[in-house]
Amino acid sequence: MSSDPNALVVVNPIKITDAMVHVASNGSSTTAPITNVPESVYPAWGASTTYALGARVMLTSTHKVYESLKAVNLNKNPLSEPLWWIEVSPTNRWALFDTSVSTSTAQPNNITYVLEPGQVINTIAALNLYNATEIRVTMYSAISGALEVVYFKSIDLSALPTGSDWWSWFYSARTVPTQDIQTDLPSYGDCVIKFELLGGSELSVGVLLIGQERSFGLGVQLGARVGIQDYSRKETNDFGDTILVRRAFAKRANFNLLIEKSEVDAFQLFLTEIRATPCLWIGSTEYESTTIFGFYKNFEALISYPDYADFELEIEGLT
Repeated sequence: MSSDPNALVVVNPIKITDAMVHVASNGSSTTAPITNVPESVYPAWGASTTYALGARVMLTSTHKVYESLKAVNLNKNPLSEPLWWIEVSPTNRWALFDTSVSTSTAQPNNITYVLEPGQVINTIAALNLYNATEIRVTMYSAISGALEVVYFKSIDLSALPTGSDWWSWFYSARTVPTQDIQTDLPSYGDCVIKFELLGGSELSVGVLLIGQERSFGLGVQLGARVGIQDYSRKETNDFGDTILVRRAFAKRANFNLLIEKSEVDAFQLFLTEIRATPCLWIGSTEYESTTIFGFYKNFEALISYPDYADFELEIEGLT
């Protein structure tokens, strides 16, 4: 990552495929992609099974969970029978690889994935963490002949006080990190990455992504705006009572960047290439609120100086 803590960093995640994630077998060798997370609590769909209204099944071919819309549901494939089945969610094993922050992979105490991306990556990010206490990232490579550790980092996710004075340390409310991003992984084309998330009985993670980070500009300018779009429902009934139904939300941000003249065309081309693509956006390493997993809605460049241009970027997070 750029040494400037305010430089805009963008990570276009690589797509995780079946070939990168397998079920752990006896021995659980780190030379093969594995995970200790079961596919789903729901049974696999079977053509010879009759399903009741509301019954749920999974398809390992799509890594999705489906719910029956009718009773006496027999030999109706969820992929080809939309009148009989509705897609509910990704399976538990694959929820952290979809394009939603709110769909989480959950498992008590330990969530482990070992991935073989098949290409150079330097960034790994875990978002929407819950009940987590520690992350361990290990990278292996066989470039020297034998598989060996080329990178290891342990990240403490303990709750921290909101202030730096002694009263805050002992008495104030504490904040728990909800994300962790590491952009210093070494560049090995044959890398094997082991991700371990440790925590309590309600441990979960919303997004796990890997890819290469790219830094742009001379920094996000002061005046950046961050916030959320709340999709909760707020209604008032005939008796004047307000009913609140809590739903998902999406983070939002507006960044102004100063871009060097030599970088203007490359940055615009990059933005054009990743349009409608979920990416990780890091406005500043000093503010967690400027980290958003989502897409940009629009951008505009103002060539206001002989050697620099101002870029205005509007980013909308995924729910």
